[in-house]
Amino acid sequence: MIGRVLRLVFDSVAGQVIVLLVLSIAAMHGVLTAYFFLSNPRSTFAASPGEITGEIGAAAHMLAAATPAERPRLLELLKETLPSITACAAPVPENADEIRFGPLASRLGNAATARKVFDGRPAPGDEFIGPLFLMLADGACYQLDLSDGEAPRFFGPGTIVLGFLLVTTVVLVSWSMVLIIKPLRRFEVAVERLRDMRSEVSVPEIGPRELRSAISAFNRMRARIGKLMAEKTAMLAAVSHDLRTPITRLRLRAEFIEDETIREPMLADLDHMAALAQVALVHLSGTDSTEPFDQTDLPSLLQTIADQFADLGYTVSYEGPNRLAARVRHRDILRAVTNLVENAVRYGDKVVVSLKKLPGRRLAIAVADNGPGIPAAEREHLIEPFVRGDSARSSLPNSGFGLGLTIARDVAEAHGGGIVLSDNPPRGLLATLEIES
Repeated sequence: MIGRVLRLVFDSVAGQVIVLLVLSIAAMHGVLTAYFFLSNPRSTFAASPGEITGEIGAAAHMLAAATPAERPRLLELLKETLPSITACAAPVPENADEIRFGPLASRLGNAATARKVFDGRPAPGDEFIGPLFLMLADGACYQLDLSDGEAPRFFGPGTIVLGFLLVTTVVLVSWSMVLIIKPLRRFEVAVERLRDMRSEVSVPEIGPRELRSAISAFNRMRARIGKLMAEKTAMLAAVSHDLRTPITRLRLRAEFIEDETIREPMLADLDHMAALAQVALVHLSGTDSTEPFDQTDLPSLLQTIADQFADLGYTVSYEGPNRLAARVRHRDILRAVTNLVENAVRYGDKVVVSLKKLPGRRLAIAVADNGPGIPAAEREHLIEPFVRGDSARSSLPNSGFGLGLTIARDVAEAHGGGIVLSDNPPRGLLATLEIES
């Protein structure tokens, strides 16, 4: 029964925090109690300047109210709190100054005056160091030597113990909270690494009960989203695939049309439809990539892409480090950067592919052109599938189908990053593919 209760308590974040606080308070009380039992109560409780001042003021008032015959007996009783108080054995030194201001003068009031020999200019707290003389109204003199252990300690044992308790409690609580939060951090890292929602890999259900419930709910949500995405992809892929057959039949029939003014535009439209279906199939297959992550030399890959376009007559160059290995999907990165360069050479006559290392494990692959660019208000919209800008809205074969940026975005997200479109001063577009290696 006890084990079950303890398991229920330690199985939740709330139970762990409550136990932590209870143990911290119990430890603090235990140390304080042990200190009070093992230490000298007088050194503990007489460590405050206010308490010392109050005791001296109370002693002066009691001595002033007592008769000369009662004072010796009263003096013995006062030594329990002020062990050094005695009747003056010699006259008060002539160079002793009267303490007219401060808490001690206020506590003494009209019962007595305090005198002390100061070395130089008095400073706060000096009245508690060395001999202190109390002069009653009737001329009686009493002396206290607070240096014998009664002087207040601004950093006495009590202060040291409380400081130690504060530091140790903060350290204990911080360390314990790290242990409690560690499973949450693990959950966060696991979710970040789960780049593909359709992946069969799920987040391990470990940690306190609440966290396990959250992870289980996340895994169920991921499975549902993956199923919906897979169904959508399968449906669109089936439609695109099935369209190829009627398009082919229509093309064969169009070939028999004798009137060229009708036949040629119809064949062009059918070719465009076939290309669109093929591009859709390629896009849908690319969003379900099963290629494993492997070490790849990115500069060599980017230089190869630049050289391929340069061989076709385009002005494409690479700028960046000569060697930089990263764990990526080789074919997916090749496809994404190729799409970005294809867009760039379509609208610009000079393209630069660059690679830069970002803080942490992130990398930036940038493709810059000197074309007309894209207005800032349209950039986010143009990343969506089959969306083209005004400059690309054409039925010409080289106008594209609005999937280049979408594919690049999907590849970047599969690598834990994203795509950023910005201006390329003084003119053009800068498409940056940020990935995590």
